[in-house]
Amino acid sequence: MNSSFSLADIQKKDEINAFKHFFESFYPSVCVFARKYLRDEAIAKDFAHESFIEYWKKKENFTDIKAIKGFIYTVTKNKCLNELKLHRVSGNSAKEEILTDEYFYDLIFEEETYAIVHHSVNTLAPQSRKIVWLSMEGKKNQEIAEQLTISVNTVKTLKKNAYKALRNQLKDQIFAVAVITQFLN
Repeated sequence: MNSSFSLADIQKKDEINAFKHFFESFYPSVCVFARKYLRDEAIAKDFAHESFIEYWKKKENFTDIKAIKGFIYTVTKNKCLNELKLHRVSGNSAKEEILTDEYFYDLIFEEETYAIVHHSVNTLAPQSRKIVWLSMEGKKNQEIAEQLTISVNTVKTLKKNAYKALRNQLKDQIFAVAVITQFLN
């Protein structure tokens, strides 16, 4: 997630609105994170929501945004693992992998990277943005051209320009650039 806000934003006088912005920006990533553990989307969303409530109850204990995000991810992970233990995940190797810290950190890294990419793609011009999203969904240039009623050459040109803009925008985010490259090539 691109942290376009700081801890000071969340704790300022209008903390409810700042928290609402934080929640709306970060909640989707936490939901996707929880879905990596659970197959049930509704439960994943509930656990993500509950993790934000846990943070809110303890908000005075945090000094920076990274600590807040780490806390929310950890609470969500623990809720998911407790759910898995309750329903006894079948397959020991799959269960063992899910329980590792490496799996947890990989999921956080993946979600944070996708959040950065998502934010960057949303800064593109509307037509370019549509083309990039459709490309990321796995659609071919011909399919995109037909769906948007434009020529294939226009799709190629806009995709190339979007890729160049994203690469420039994400030049300091090497992993995000790798994700964009994977989807646009």
